[in-house]
Amino acid sequence: MQQAYGVSSFRAALDRFVAVQPDGMAVVEHDDAVVGTGCSLAYPDGGFGWVGLVATAPAFERRGIATAITEYLSGVLEGHGCSPVLDASAVGGPVYQRMGFADCGLTRVMGYVGAGESAPINEDACERLVAGDLDEVVRFDAPRFGASRRDLLAKVIEQHPGRAVVLRSRGKVAGFLVAQDATMGPVVADTSESLMSLIAAALRFDWTSPPRINVPPESGHLATLQRLGFETRRELRHMRRGIDVLPGRRESIAALLSLGEG
Repeated sequence: MQQAYGVSSFRAALDRFVAVQPDGMAVVEHDDAVVGTGCSLAYPDGGFGWVGLVATAPAFERRGIATAITEYLSGVLEGHGCSPVLDASAVGGPVYQRMGFADCGLTRVMGYVGAGESAPINEDACERLVAGDLDEVVRFDAPRFGASRRDLLAKVIEQHPGRAVVLRSRGKVAGFLVAQDATMGPVVADTSESLMSLIAAALRFDWTSPPRINVPPESGHLATLQRLGFETRRELRHMRRGIDVLPGRRESIAALLSLGEG
């Protein structure tokens, strides 16, 4: 994965797959070396699942490895009663299109470039999210994401101690955010005001580089993120096979957990 994507590590994401969906990991080997990888994550109560982290070693590209991995992982998802969903690069998009995946909008990778529009916010209403908040957060998240992702949320919060925040209004959860090492996600909020408070609270954390955020096509928060100082770095083709519309109130999703997990 490091060779294919040119980034330092996917270890945290892989640890989540091992913990949550171990049957959703696939590798292709050649001479006892891994030359292709991929992962999938099923959300059975929503009828969909994500395919991601599909990677081929540069020396083994254009041999159909990514296609074979994607078909295998799609089969794993279908075995859980889930239609496959993915976010494709410009290079991968045509491959997935030939496999029957259809375009369903654009997922935007955005980067924080500095303080944007000044607006009244209430970051002090945000609190550190701890294990005891999980049940309440899951009840807030599931109808918006379209499925429960309890185990996944528990794992990503555990991986980033002290870097998750929850916003309450009148005693009820109004949004939450996990600040990963370089990415804000997941980020879920019903209103622009809630999102602004969550982002302001997250920017108080230490960041080694300006944070990124992966915004799904149905999000209603794109304009707010732009006003807050986020700019689009690249766009991915959001593609689905066997499902036209994802369940949930997905306009509330400001950021995916990751491009490989939804």
